[in-house]
Order: sequence, then structure tokens, then C-alpha cells
Amino acid sequence: MKLWIQVFSSRERNPDYHRALESHLRSIVDPGTEIDVHGTKKGGLGEQFRIFQAIDTPDIIENVLKCKFATNEKGERQYDAFVSLNSTDPALVEAREVLDIPVLGFLETTAHMACMMGKKFSLITPNPKFALSFEQRLTLYGLTGRLASIEAMNIPNLADYRQAYLHEAARTRVFNEWDAAARRAIAAGAEVLIPCGSHAVLTARRGVNEIDGALIVDGLAMLIKMAETMVKLQKTMGSVVSRKMLYQAPDAAVLQKAQQDYGLTL
Repeated sequence: MKLWIQVFSSRERNPDYHRALESHLRSIVDPGTEIDVHGTKKGGLGEQFRIFQAIDTPDIIENVLKCKFATNEKGERQYDAFVSLNSTDPALVEAREVLDIPVLGFLETTAHMACMMGKKFSLITPNPKFALSFEQRLTLYGLTGRLASIEAMNIPNLADYRQAYLHEAARTRVFNEWDAAARRAIAAGAEVLIPCGSHAVLTARRGVNEIDGALIVDGLAMLIKMAETMVKLQKTMGSVVSRKMLYQAPDAAVLQKAQQDYGLTL
């Protein structure tokens, strides 16, 4: 089994994050599961701003198509699932429209799983600006009734996380911000806490799975394990996405026009 892992952050901009992420993911995959982590060309500057989400999302769509047509030396499909670790779930619907393999998004997956672990969950975000994107996504998913709160840490510049992978003082600052936000979430009624953002790797590697009785989920591990499960389910069920409406794929005539008008093979 081979998984395409997609993140907003570019490897060139944030190499320490990529190394930490890959190390963590490889420590949790099943034997025989391979991962390939792909970033965007320039992402990771500040995806709490919609302008940067919009600028970097086309790179993700380009990677969706690379994943679709990637083959191994035998000419067989190379990837068994497309897994987006971007916590705002960019291009998730678009990917499901064109891919015939399971497509999983961080927020959608972790929020639904959190509903199986407790009555109410909270998201912990890097800063207040980011919270708006998550709130709108949860409304789209119909999960706001299970949401206790969205708590923001005080890390306005995402670049500050880079220092947390290198220096103890910076890591301590992130963890102090996390702990304070987590306790606010618990006071609001959260039983399950989901780290959303670059600090998801830091909190997973910290090795603390609860605070004041509330469960802290490793959303990265959760997403990988669900991807492995969905690949297995596809082999059993034949399909894991409905083509009835939301994820309806373009028909042959539209695909031909896309080739003619856009020079684009879907």
C-alpha cells in the first residue's frame, strides 16, 4: 500500500517540519505501507490568510492529477490513497471528483472520529484568524452541534513554528500556548481536543494524550490509519465514494473538452 501525503508547507520553506512529519508518520504506518510526503511550491507562509490558501491550492490540485496518473515500473497505479494533512481540507471535493482512490482530509476525518470518542470536541488553532476557516468547514460538514469551541493559540506568524522544531525555548512557548488553549476548551465543555495546524506534529511527538481528563487526539495518526482502512474497504466494497451528486465525476464529453480547451488531462 502506498499513500500520497499532501501538505501546504513547501519542503524548501520548512524542511524541519517535513523531516519531523515524515519521521512521525513512518513510525505509525502498518508494515508494508509506504508514504510519499508532498508539499506545495511556496506554501507555509501564512495559510490562515485566504489569499495564501488560494495561491497555494492550485499546487495541490496539480498534485492531485500527478497522483492520479502516477504509475510504477510495471505500469500499475502507484498510489492507493490521497491523504491531505492540511487542516482546512483544501481541494477535497475537487480531488474526490477526479480520483478513483480514497481521498481523506484532516479536519473532516478527525472531527467525525472525535464524535465517536466524546460528546463534544474542540479545535486548537494557531491563531484567531485561522479559526474562521475551521468554523466554516465544520458548518459545511454539519458538525457544529458537536463542537464545544474553537480555541486559538497566540502564534500569529506560522513561521514561528519552524523555531519550535529546532529550539527548546520555542517548543516550550508552543506547548504553553497549547495547554492554555486546551484548558479553555475543556472549560467550554470539550471532551476531545484536536490540534489543527503545524503544532499537530509537535503535540503528537510530545507524547501527551490527555489533559485534565480530556482526550488529545493524534490527528496525523488517525488520518493515516483511516487511509489504510479505506484502502482495505475499497478492495472489499469496490468503491468508497458516491458519484451521485457531490462527487460526480466529469463525463467523457466534458473530459474531452477539457483536453481541447484547457490542454488538461483529467
